[in-house]
Amino acid sequence: MIVIFDRQHYGKPGISSGDRGAGVDLDGDGQIESAEQEANLTPLYIDPAREILTQLGHTVYLLDSGWYSQRHEQAVSIARDHLGERVAYLACHINAGGGDYAVTLYDSRSSGGAALAGSITDAIAADADLSCLGRSLLRSASATNEWSNAYNTVKGIYLGPANISGACLEPYFLDQAAHRWLTTPEGGAALAGAIVDGVIRWGARA
Repeated sequence: MIVIFDRQHYGKPGISSGDRGAGVDLDGDGQIESAEQEANLTPLYIDPAREILTQLGHTVYLLDSGWYSQRHEQAVSIARDHLGERVAYLACHINAGGGDYAVTLYDSRSSGGAALAGSITDAIAADADLSCLGRSLLRSASATNEWSNAYNTVKGIYLGPANISGACLEPYFLDQAAHRWLTTPEGGAALAGAIVDGVIRWGARA
């Protein structure tokens, strides 16, 4: 299996080069520092997930530069070069806005995306180490519904071959005190384990 992690917000070109997504003053010093920004915290779950998957013999890619449309094109190209393998594309984010849940989203047009996102949703819900998450939700995203921002993170994957599916990860809320443990290396590793479990279960399905 091939798994593609996209560290979104980070690496955009031009005037968006400084975008790091949501930011929260986690240490209470009155400033939002680099280490307290979304795109600089997603590696806490991306990196251990990549390591686990590599150790298990899967092929892993990291995308972290270019517009999202360009990254989607890269992912689709990888899938076309490996038509005999299943390919999971994961748009990696962290939420903000005070919610109490994890949410995994998929392009409403994609049955493969729904299956991938659903498997990750179930794995997060079943992981006792992630009990700080009140709920693990699965949501369909489209250009016209309330999840349109998430739709934009994966929409180009639908143009690829049948062996690639995409999901957008919003696994916790930066500004939710109950989720603060997930901003630590230990919490990131626990989250990574659940994400990997969900992806592997999806990949094993016929």
